[in-house]
Amino acid sequence: MVCTFPKEILKVEQARNLLKIAVMSLSKMPSARAVAILSISFAVSALAQTNGVLREVYYNISGNAVANLTSAPKFPASPDEEFIESAFEAPSNFADNYGQRMRALLVPPVTGNYVFWISSDDNSALYLSTDEDPAHKSQIASVASWTNSREWNNQASQKSVARTLTNGFRYYIEALQKEGGGGDDLAVTWQMPGDLAPANGAAPIPGTYLVPYGLGPPVITVQPTNVAVVEGDSATFTVRLAHYLGATFHWQRNGADIPGATNSSCFISP
Repeated sequence: MVCTFPKEILKVEQARNLLKIAVMSLSKMPSARAVAILSISFAVSALAQTNGVLREVYYNISGNAVANLTSAPKFPASPDEEFIESAFEAPSNFADNYGQRMRALLVPPVTGNYVFWISSDDNSALYLSTDEDPAHKSQIASVASWTNSREWNNQASQKSVARTLTNGFRYYIEALQKEGGGGDDLAVTWQMPGDLAPANGAAPIPGTYLVPYGLGPPVITVQPTNVAVVEGDSATFTVRLAHYLGATFHWQRNGADIPGATNSSCFISP
């Protein structure tokens, strides 16, 4: 006997941050014994991920000024690589002749005045919004030449003025950095209410207070398809996305979670 998922009942729904693919039942070949109704759903959320910062890298751009990055044809829509960093810091000595953007939603743990610092090699700029909208951002700090990694007190421009942030709200934060040649680094730190100003070498803002921004909604490039299997065998369903950064997979059978089914492929046993 061969069972198949018929096309007419394969349903695909896409919302801004959620994809669901559901197969409502199994059909059977003529003269085969009855099969149980099977319900399978798939969901992936582009924003339901661990905390951190989205880092977008743009290669093969010469110069060391931030303007060399922002004027490049590939910026901002076409980064060559994307990463999620666990803190507001990029790897040091990563490459030459490239630029990068790091961005996230900042979640202040308490209400009060915050001060920010940026360090980089070569030039960089730090922006903070008054809310979650990048359109409301303004530059609050910069590096005009270069600093060593986590060297917060090399230039006066590295330090922002105090900004009042409210617990329970999220604020868009973005750092741009341009590297020409030689060493390179990028990091952002802060002074929380009641804390001392950071000394050189102090750690960057931890991912605990950051949510990656800019991944966009998940986009399916290969949808789950109908499968035919011999009765008693297992079936495999696979979905592919345009990118997997921050994506989480969740499969269910008859409304219940399938243990261990947290990858882009799902194995259904009889």
